[in-house]
Amino acid sequence: MIRFHRLILGDLGTNCYVIADKNTNEAVMFDAPDNSDIILQFLKENNYTLKKILLTHGHYDHILALSDLKEETGAEIYIHELEKDFLDDYTLNLSAKMNAVYKKVSADNFIKDNDIIKLNDIEIKVIHTPGHTRGGVCYLVGERLISGDTLFYHSIGRTDTPTGDLKTEIDSIKTRLMPLDDEIKVYPGHGMETTIGNERKENPYLR
Repeated sequence: MIRFHRLILGDLGTNCYVIADKNTNEAVMFDAPDNSDIILQFLKENNYTLKKILLTHGHYDHILALSDLKEETGAEIYIHELEKDFLDDYTLNLSAKMNAVYKKVSADNFIKDNDIIKLNDIEIKVIHTPGHTRGGVCYLVGERLISGDTLFYHSIGRTDTPTGDLKTEIDSIKTRLMPLDDEIKVYPGHGMETTIGNERKENPYLR
């Protein structure tokens, strides 16, 4: 039913995930890092039609390809309602600080906690996990959790940027993610995959 892919893109090695419906080849992409040319070529090679781009948060290394992808594919852009200013503010999204070339683009849909986004029979649940940013979210798709920069392998996302807060992030992970089943596979915005059970046991920030 589902095909699942990971692309590693941009100077910071940001993970970009694609889920595609095997029956229709329609696809959803999680985050849109740099290298839109690589993404478009990947979609073409797999004969995928990109329908939706779901953002975990609005930092520059997750949104640099947004404008080009929107123009080329017409895919709808989703972001949490508390994060919408990040798409317009070069300071909030850190592109100004990092001298990154970001072309402003507007979201089509503003999401909130517990929303269900559908691609045909595929259901994607929104889990609001503020802390890394105020509108950061994770996406639960069956046994997969796309965790953005909230939860990493044995670590968590930094909180020393605008709207970040360490206590809030740890609370989000403990109350929103740790209740999930141990077997849930976690696919973070950077680095290697892990599981909820592994992080519950080994992550030093959760002790």
